[in-house]
Amino acid sequence: MEMVHFIPSSQRRLALLAAQADSAPVLIYGATGTGKGAIARWIHSNGPRAARIFLVATQEKPLADQILEAQGGTLMIPEMGEWNFSEQKVLLGYFKTKSVIRNEDEDTSRNVSANIPANVPVIANVRIIGTTSQALEGRAQGGLFNIELLEKLNVFRIEMPALAKRTSEFDDIVMGIVGEITRELHKEHLKVVSHEAWARLKSYDWPGNLRELRNVLRIAIASSKGDQIEISDLPDFGFARIDFRATREQFEKIYILELLKTFNWEIDKTCKMSRMDKSILLSKIKHYGITVEHTD
Repeated sequence: MEMVHFIPSSQRRLALLAAQADSAPVLIYGATGTGKGAIARWIHSNGPRAARIFLVATQEKPLADQILEAQGGTLMIPEMGEWNFSEQKVLLGYFKTKSVIRNEDEDTSRNVSANIPANVPVIANVRIIGTTSQALEGRAQGGLFNIELLEKLNVFRIEMPALAKRTSEFDDIVMGIVGEITRELHKEHLKVVSHEAWARLKSYDWPGNLRELRNVLRIAIASSKGDQIEISDLPDFGFARIDFRATREQFEKIYILELLKTFNWEIDKTCKMSRMDKSILLSKIKHYGITVEHTD
C-alpha cells in the first residue's frame, strides 16, 4: 500500500489504520487546500470498500438520501461545521441506529434511492468520512455543533497541517505532485526542477496550500519546453494571497452572523458562548457592516 506524498509523515500510520478499519468514521481537519479530500479518497481506495462507490455529499440534497445513495461504499461529508442542526441530527441518528429515513419530498427521479419508501427507517452500510477547516470543538462549545456527533466522528482524527509547516517534506511533496502531473500530461521525461525554480518555490509561504502548489506546478509543467522545470516556467503565484484572504473574510462574516443569530443577537451572550472578546466582536461587526437586530 503506497503512502503518497500528500499524507503528512506524522499521520501516515493513522491513515493506514483508518483505511483498514472499514466502517469506523474518520474526521479530517485542515485549512482549505491542505488535501483533506485527497486523503479521504486514499482511505477509501486502500480499504475494503475500494471497489464500491465514493460519494461526496452536497448540502443541496437531504443527507439521509445521500447516505442511501452511498450504500456499501463511502460518503465524504465536506466542511462538517457548515451543516445545519437537522442534518447533524440525521447523521447522529445513523451512527446510533445504522439506519436513515428517506426524505418524502425529495425528487428521486435521478436518485438510486427512488425505490426506497419514504418515512420508513432503512438500514444502511456506509463509511462516513468528514472534513473540516473549522475547530469543531469550539463550535460545539459555542452551541454551533452537536457535541455528541463530534464524539461519534472522532474515532480516527487526521490533522492536515498547512503546507508552510511541512518544510521537511516539501521536496518530496513537490516531486510527488510533479510525478502525478507529468504522467497526466505525458511528460514523464520532466523529472528535474532547476535550482532557481526550487529557490522560488521555497521562498513562498503557500497560503493556498497543496491546491495552490499543484496549480502552480501544473502550469509550469505544461509550459516547460525543456527537460527540467525552469524558473521562467513558473507563473506569478503571489497574487493567490489576495484571493485567500478575501475567502477567509467572507467565511468570517458568515460565521459571525451565524453566531449572532444563534444567540438571538445578544452581544454579551454571543461573546460568552463563543469565547470571543467583546471588543473584537464589536470591531468585526463594524468591519463587516453587520446590522445587529434588536429583540424585545
